[in-house]
Amino acid sequence: MQGLGAIVSQVTGSGRSSTPAKHAFWTEIYDRLGGIDPEILGADDLEALSDAAFWLGRPRESIAARQVGYRKHREAHDSRRATITAWRLFYSYFDLDETSAASGWLQRAHRHALEVPDLIEGRYVALADADWALYNGNLDDALTSARRAGDAGRQFNEGDLEALGLATQGRILTVRGDVAAGLACLDEAMAVTLGNELTPFAMGWICCLLLYTCQELGELRRASEWTDLAVRWCEAKGQDSWYPGLCRLHRSEVQSLHGEWSAAEQEVLRAAEELAPFGDYLVAEGQYLAGEIRRRRGDYASAEDAFRRAHELGRAPQPGLALLRLAKGEARDAAAALRLALASGSLTPVRRARVLSARVDAELALGNHDAATGSADELQELATANRAPYLRALAEMAQGAVFLSKHDIANALPVLRGACDRFRELSCPYETAEVRLMLGVAARESADDETARLEFETAKATFERLGAAPGVARAVSLLGHGSGKPHGLTSREVEVLQLVAHGKSNREISTELVISEHTVARHVSNIFRKLDVTSRSAAASFAYEHHLA
Repeated sequence: MQGLGAIVSQVTGSGRSSTPAKHAFWTEIYDRLGGIDPEILGADDLEALSDAAFWLGRPRESIAARQVGYRKHREAHDSRRATITAWRLFYSYFDLDETSAASGWLQRAHRHALEVPDLIEGRYVALADADWALYNGNLDDALTSARRAGDAGRQFNEGDLEALGLATQGRILTVRGDVAAGLACLDEAMAVTLGNELTPFAMGWICCLLLYTCQELGELRRASEWTDLAVRWCEAKGQDSWYPGLCRLHRSEVQSLHGEWSAAEQEVLRAAEELAPFGDYLVAEGQYLAGEIRRRRGDYASAEDAFRRAHELGRAPQPGLALLRLAKGEARDAAAALRLALASGSLTPVRRARVLSARVDAELALGNHDAATGSADELQELATANRAPYLRALAEMAQGAVFLSKHDIANALPVLRGACDRFRELSCPYETAEVRLMLGVAARESADDETARLEFETAKATFERLGAAPGVARAVSLLGHGSGKPHGLTSREVEVLQLVAHGKSNREISTELVISEHTVARHVSNIFRKLDVTSRSAAASFAYEHHLA
């Protein structure tokens, strides 16, 4: 029984486990066949040319050659190969996000599959049905089709189809909320993949699916482990194509979280260049990640450029751009952008969690405690539903921020310690340092000055190592050069700043502190000068960022 692996073997001259050892393999095929009129090439040569163009990052050329090959299969009444070629064309257009063309080729694949009902080629179409149903939100139909494909792979001893069906089932299960079962399916598919039992096409597909799902769910440990293995596999096989680019894009996300910012930025920009022919959405992800790295370093102008570029290419720039606004004292604009982002129903769990976490900070900066509490509660529900340690750590950090804003130290300390421990276990140094600042504030409010200083100094050292200039500045402010007051603020100025952060007017502050409005105005002016800000909202943002309110 001949399956897709055997067909690929016929076309390229490579067996299932003997992927090309060098990038030159595909270059040689492309150089030999690319300059010939496709109409005079045979079906096998057209398939080989299409595969070479695919691996070399020329998706349009791959599609053009495959379409001619499809027509020649039809003219030869070869329903088996016409089915597989239509199936590949479905995914070629689907990967480019051209869904109308993808739908058309899926229907053609179905038509030819009916002509070979007892052969394996028709079962591959069930896999496309699963992805199409998942794309359209029909999860029950998607799971049924994925299981049909996987079962057929086992029945026909077709490794590619079995593993692809298993991986697709895993993806669908995680979308349905059955995360444990879904990840188990993906782990099994990945284990088979890296055992070198599949064609390169299937191997790359499964690697990307698992890594994307892990990062979408906040499964950082699993993503890190599988990313390292996947990149080594790509490099060992010599496939200098878009699959290594995708693996590098995933690896750069992990590197960024682990604080390896220089390597991550280089990796993501290289990946974005490689992936450009396959769609703007892939480049957009790279631009967004570069923006996040630059924001944390304090390179705000360059970060904004990257976020704007990501937005132009179709990737929502939140929460990164909103956090940039917040860092510049524009809390109102930040909060408005985050509220709008949360109105979207298409956010992945991790992306929604990050937007919720950022909204907590923005709303607290505006003194909107109810809104901040609501976002922290939703984040907790999201973390509970997905059970990922990263999401749980984000939720605990957000809860801790809300408790601190209410000076509820008894409740703030345990959740902040939990967040700190979890971020450390996940090797997320930036987030760990942020939580340490909050722990230091909690300790200071408990009159434990020694612990507060230890937390601030440890956070400062981490920020310095990472090159996070804004984080260093926050730590230095909190240390206060031994005075306990950031930026040389007096005790009275801190009191006034706290009331400004809670939205009080000068008249209200005057009444509460029993001083004249003129004196309040003078304190506010001094605060603006010392903090180098020009508005009450910017001063409030500083107060919340430094946990003074």
